[in-house]
Parts: sequence; C-alpha cells; structure tokens
Amino acid sequence: MSYKTILVSLNEVGRLEQLVAAAVSLARGTGAHVSGLYVIPSVQVYPSVGFEAAPQVFEGNRTFFKDNAARVKQAFEEAMRREALPHDFHLLDARSPVIAEEVLAVGRCADLLVVSATNPDEITGVERDFVEQVIMSAGRPVIVLPYQGSAAISLDEIIVGWNGGREAARAAFDALPLLKKARKVRIVWVDPQKEPSLRGSAAGADLAETLARHGVKAEAQGYPTDGQDEGQALLRCADDTGAGLVVMGAYGHSRLAEFIFGGATRFVLTRMSRPVLMSH
Repeated sequence: MSYKTILVSLNEVGRLEQLVAAAVSLARGTGAHVSGLYVIPSVQVYPSVGFEAAPQVFEGNRTFFKDNAARVKQAFEEAMRREALPHDFHLLDARSPVIAEEVLAVGRCADLLVVSATNPDEITGVERDFVEQVIMSAGRPVIVLPYQGSAAISLDEIIVGWNGGREAARAAFDALPLLKKARKVRIVWVDPQKEPSLRGSAAGADLAETLARHGVKAEAQGYPTDGQDEGQALLRCADDTGAGLVVMGAYGHSRLAEFIFGGATRFVLTRMSRPVLMSH
C-alpha cells in the first residue's frame, strides 16, 4: 500500500504556506502526485426575516476567495515546480456556498487529504465545521494541520493512538505508508489499566507485531492520563517525545446537520500543536 494521490485543500488562505509545505513534504516522502484544490463558493442566501420581501444575500466569502485565487494558484504551482513534483491544480467555481461539499466530492478519489484547522478568530473563510465535515464524511484519511505555528510534518517519530477500537484500527492502517517511512513509531494506549482484558499483557503489542511484518519499527507502551482528557494525554505524550505526527481515530457521529465528536477527538482538534492524521 502506498499513497499515489494527495489532495491538499487550499481554502484556509492564512495557512497557505504551511499547507503547501506539508504537501511538498508528504509528496517527497511517498512519491505521490499532489492535487491542489481551491474552491470559490457561491453567494450565501438567507431567508427573509420580518417584513422584508427579498432574501438576504451575503457575498463576502465569495469575494474573498475570488480575490485570493491567483495568489493561491501561483504559490502552489511554484512550490511544486521548484521541487519537481507531479501535480495539478483545480479551481472550482462552486454552486454551493459550502466549501466542504466540494472538497468531499473531489477528496473521495484521493488516497490522502491535507487540510488546515480553521482559525476561530477569522471572520471570512471556510465554514466553522469544515474539518469536522471532511473527517466524518470523506471516507479517506485526513491530515489536519494546526491553525497556528509551523505545522511541519516530520516522520522521525510518529505516535499512534491505540485502544483496539474500529476507528483506531482504521487510522493505524490508513497511515501505513507514513509509518513505513518513519524512523520510529510509538503505539500509545492511554490508561490501559482501565481495560480488564489487558491484564498481564503489553498494551498495543499485537498491533506492533502486525506492523513489524510491514517493516515498521514500532514499540508499544501504556501512557497514564494523570486525570487529563485522553486527547490531552495523547498530545502531552507527543510533546514529551517530540513526535512530528499523531495518528488517531476520529470518534463521533452526525446528528442532523451537526457533527458530535467524542471528548478525545474534540480536544485534539481544538488544541493540536502538531499535524494529526485522523480517520473515521
């Protein structure tokens, strides 16, 4: 298994440099083709309220993304040519005001998606639940970059959050092309003492054994929460070890149009300090 197509969503314009750098780093490491995607959303139409006869139209997002389209395309293509990486760029003039819908439609045909977390202080930009929509609905692994800081991806050491669950298994094996490139992989089971079935066994050792057959240099360990949220403990472990990437399952479900995440997933998405690969 290897990644052949990486799709990078470039609509988080304030993180353009970091998004392009992440795509370059991943493509160099995997030999994948990089597709840059930039969406110009349609105008947002709101129903009338009160005695107004006409609906309200908001063009701010569309204008913002139209104004930045040329700069985004130039930055992406110059970086790809400079690194001699196979690439293409897609500029989509969408019929929908929801950028995530277009990213999902294109992203389901890619091996890996790269997006940035949304900046809560930004007024104009992608929708607030953009990352949640992509993770929950893409059916593909998604690397999320933090919305601040360098966001550099390093494969010197990767942490894999593991609890034996479906989402964790999906994430671990979706990340296999990167795990095989890593110098070291640390399989981390948070608070394994809370799982009765693990008594007398090393938490995560079975996954480490399977990954070793793929040539992955993995070791398994338990990690205490010390009263913290599981997601907080996982990020603390990454900080302690200097890991350049965290791999974890995304736990959650959709309720009508709202995505409800589990505590660990929600904490990591809002507090991440390094890139995180998530699968659902």
